[in-house]
Amino acid sequence: MNIKKRLLPAVIIVAVTLVCVLLSRFTRVAFFLALAVVSAFELQNVLMRADMPISKSLMIGYIVLQAALCLGRASVGWMVALYCLAVFAGMLWVILRPERGARFAADNLFALTWPFGLYAVILYIAGSEIWLMALTLGVLSTWACDCMALIGGKYLGSHKMAPVVSPHKTWEGAVVGGLSAIVAGMLISWILGWKFGACVCVAFVASCFGQVGDLAASLMKRAAGVKDYGHLMPEHGGIMDKMDSMLFSIPAAYFCLALFVPGVF
Repeated sequence: MNIKKRLLPAVIIVAVTLVCVLLSRFTRVAFFLALAVVSAFELQNVLMRADMPISKSLMIGYIVLQAALCLGRASVGWMVALYCLAVFAGMLWVILRPERGARFAADNLFALTWPFGLYAVILYIAGSEIWLMALTLGVLSTWACDCMALIGGKYLGSHKMAPVVSPHKTWEGAVVGGLSAIVAGMLISWILGWKFGACVCVAFVASCFGQVGDLAASLMKRAAGVKDYGHLMPEHGGIMDKMDSMLFSIPAAYFCLALFVPGVF
């Protein structure tokens, strides 16, 4: 691993993310929409290798419309209705073109849920009233967990968590990662003055969901026989490689926060 080659892209990624997320509600939604669109291209290429064909046109059309609903401040009901409409469109496409086969329909339904259903949730969160808390806790707890789980697994790991999916991940590393997320939640509470119990609880829950998301993404890569989803960012892989954990951790942080913040729904 070349640290210098990884450092500059990492700094650029963080800078662009901060500018887009903090600038305005529009740039937040547009930023995550752009990530989802790139992910559609990456996922189609990878899943084709695993004999799981999906339609990137359906995925992009779906997520663009979800972004439009978010920017228009539509209710959750409209977003659920759009998801159902996308499922209907995917099934109708196969019915009208039966040469595609049932496998095409099943794989599209899978992709509409993971990752694009989760991207739709993140778009909604980006336009919500508690976006700052949800994104901060979801992202920082994931970063802390990922970094420390790697270190913990290297020096303490002896029990493999999922050897077939990700041979290097261990239960010891997962525990270290979860504890590190708790520390991250404590620091966020102390620095930003947010409720201590909420920050600690949300950070831990988000990190647990994030670790599952990481393994889910690894499962797809292993099935396709690839190391990364893409090569958009030197030494960092593709967008899906950076978002795999956060597709789970950010929604988990938001819904967990809903328990602590009255009137979210």
